[in-house]
Amino acid sequence: MKKSIFTLAIITSLFLSTSSFAQLEIHAYGGWLPPAKTMYTYSGYRLRIDDAGNFGVGVGYVTPYKVTAEFSYMRSSSTVSQTGGIIEVVETQPINVEYYQLGALRPLIDNEKVVPYGLVSLGMARFNPTEQSDDFFRFAVNAGLGVKYYLSDKLGIRFQSRLLVPLYFAGIGIGCGIGTGGTSCGGGASFGSEIIQFDFTGGVVLRINN
Repeated sequence: MKKSIFTLAIITSLFLSTSSFAQLEIHAYGGWLPPAKTMYTYSGYRLRIDDAGNFGVGVGYVTPYKVTAEFSYMRSSSTVSQTGGIIEVVETQPINVEYYQLGALRPLIDNEKVVPYGLVSLGMARFNPTEQSDDFFRFAVNAGLGVKYYLSDKLGIRFQSRLLVPLYFAGIGIGCGIGTGGTSCGGGASFGSEIIQFDFTGGVVLRINN
């Protein structure tokens, strides 16, 4: 956690000017993730991640259009198990779950004190079973709603709920056709999700030199 906060500080100092620094918001939070199961079965079994607490930190830059560009880090330590099949519980082991996200936070109402907002972000999810040597990385998208309430010009509190969706690459397709309008070609890539998580968090917001 300390290493992540230090990394955020380095990125901020390198890429933001003094005038931009005045528009920064630092967000520290904690909360809870409900339990979640994989969408598909593996030989009759499904993987289950138990509910657990989480914590994280974010750094946002408020643009002139009032949309906040935000980088956030979230971590949770839980347990994962195989359920279903002939034997209900096959194995349980600890797992660390991390999300690294870059996204946009858009206010829903133009208000200086109470700011409800919508949030969409893209990034990476890391699943680390602590008793195994392999980590599992997935492209991930998050979406959520929340509200910020500013107690003063510098300090506020923030509550939000998010949908956390790790994705895997499902395939790519390319096709061409000939018709009365001539020839045409198209293509696309598809993704799927093995598991969908939610989190509910609350924390503090610090506005620097606002």
